[in-house]
Amino acid sequence: MGIKESVVAYIEGIINSEILALLLVNVIIIIIWLFIGLIAVKVTKRLTFKVLKFKNNNKRTITLAKLVSNIIGYFIWFIVILVILNEMSVNIAPLIASAGVLGLAIGFGAQEIVKDFISGFFIILDNTFNVGEVIEAQGFTGEVLEMGLRTTKIQNYKGDIKTINNGDLKNVTNFSRNNSTALIYFGVAYDTDLMKLNELMIDFVKLMDEKYDKIVQTPKFLGVTELADSSINLLILAKTENFAHFQIERDLRRDLVIFLTENNIEIPFPHVVMKNG
Repeated sequence: MGIKESVVAYIEGIINSEILALLLVNVIIIIIWLFIGLIAVKVTKRLTFKVLKFKNNNKRTITLAKLVSNIIGYFIWFIVILVILNEMSVNIAPLIASAGVLGLAIGFGAQEIVKDFISGFFIILDNTFNVGEVIEAQGFTGEVLEMGLRTTKIQNYKGDIKTINNGDLKNVTNFSRNNSTALIYFGVAYDTDLMKLNELMIDFVKLMDEKYDKIVQTPKFLGVTELADSSINLLILAKTENFAHFQIERDLRRDLVIFLTENNIEIPFPHVVMKNG
């Protein structure tokens, strides 16, 4: 007599019901194996992150660790389900034998899911993006929060989270691999002394380089870009740390207005002339 049969017989002697005793033992077995599955998933996840993440703590290894831990988690739960079915005296041999046929049927019936899985692996293989990087996909820009076997979750600056199937991630723009460029367009009046302005801009870009740590090299004053209706338009370029250009653009525009005002350089604005009659 096995352990299970012994426990069933013991409980049956207490409650005087073989059916209830068997049902109670089966419930206990299911709970035990589910608990084992949870522990195994958590342990393997920690081990995976310890091996892949802590050896080389960067975004790519974090992404790989999450993907590998997800795959291992699915495999563990598959084994747990088979064990539970076996404990319930369900013959799992036909299930295993038919797994190939079932997989083929699923492949034809769920081509989108298969496409998502394959696309996810190619994203990892090609190092298209990693968890923690800022990307644009399907017109949505944000930080990659999570990448699973089927989907990728992206969060924008407002906190909105978009879930995109990996198979739909096409023409992805990754903003996190290189330095960014801040573009500061501004205009001055047509009677401005451009020679004087050029000299002032040399001092201005040096001041900005010293003021902001996120500017990685001295900004460049490129000069005149357009002769508009009411202004001479000019441009300053500033290389910044990755994805810091938005804030640098705002800061430099503010500082530029103050600087030009202090040096009596007019910043023109549209005027509306009203005539009577």
